[in-house]
Amino acid sequence: MPMQRDLYPDDWEAIAFATKEAADWRCQECGKQCRRPGERFDTHQRTLTVAHIDSDPSNVSDDNLRALCAPCHLRLDAKMHARNARHTRDARRGQLTMEELWPTT
Repeated sequence: MPMQRDLYPDDWEAIAFATKEAADWRCQECGKQCRRPGERFDTHQRTLTVAHIDSDPSNVSDDNLRALCAPCHLRLDAKMHARNARHTRDARRGQLTMEELWPTT
């Protein structure tokens, strides 16, 4: 699922880079060494991402951010992605309004 950039702080790229640097470009879950900037792309499995433990993109406190490889990040967010997919399907079937699907408050 693509990130909704408007939910993140303006300096998200710098925050994410600093989190990855602090982890020495290694997944903090499985320990996999991931690609550093400028290294040749080989697989998404070695792409380092930054996860919000509480799933709130506005919460960028150090204790809420973890540098995770793409597979570990997907595992962390699996329940949230399943819930969002279910809500999207229900909305398409007319079972949820768009406001229920994506509340503004």
